[in-house]
Amino acid sequence: MKGQHMTMERFHHTVGKTKITLPKFDQVFTTFGEVRAFRRLETGEQMFALIEKAADEANLKKIDGLSFPEVQELVVAWQRDAGVTVGESSASATS
Repeated sequence: MKGQHMTMERFHHTVGKTKITLPKFDQVFTTFGEVRAFRRLETGEQMFALIEKAADEANLKKIDGLSFPEVQELVVAWQRDAGVTVGESSASATS
């Protein structure tokens, strides 16, 4: 349920002049069932679903105004803040 995480610790990040506030990355999913359902999404859909679940309407509107590289910067910083890292694919490691 959106808003359920509103009392949790928050992540604050500024991209350019845009200030974004989200729940801590590791607090977005509150049940095992949510994680299990999320993992079944296609990789491309996972980022969208994650941001839509985490962001309130005001922050989602701010994120929608960012460029794709800025959204990537936000997500990397959000993961790093929680100590979560996503492995690099062999294709991107050689490019």
